[in-house]
Amino acid sequence: MKEYILEKSNRKGKRYMIIMSDKMTHHFGSDVGQTFIDHQDEKKKKAWIARHRLDKNFYNKHSGIHHSWKLLWTEPTLKEAINKYEKENKVKIKSIINQ
Repeated sequence: MKEYILEKSNRKGKRYMIIMSDKMTHHFGSDVGQTFIDHQDEKKKKAWIARHRLDKNFYNKHSGIHHSWKLLWTEPTLKEAINKYEKENKVKIKSIINQ
C-alpha cells in the first residue's frame, strides 16, 4: 500500500502539503481564511465546490485544488477526510498535523 505524508506547508500562502509515494509534493489550502474542516458550513461548502469544480485540475490527483477539495472541503474534520481519502485511493496517509 502506498503511503502519503501530510504536513504543514513550507510554501508561503499555503496551509498543507501532501507528499505522495512517487515523491510528488502538492501544496494546497490557503493559510488565511477557513475551510469546511474549520467551519462545517454546508452552504459555504457547496459554494466553494460550485466555484472550483470547473477548475482545470479539480479532478486530477496531482494538483493542489484536488487535495483542497478532498481533504479540506468534503468532511467536517480532517481526520474524517483523511479516512475517506485513504479508502477512495487505497493509500495510507501519515499525518504530521495536530488535529
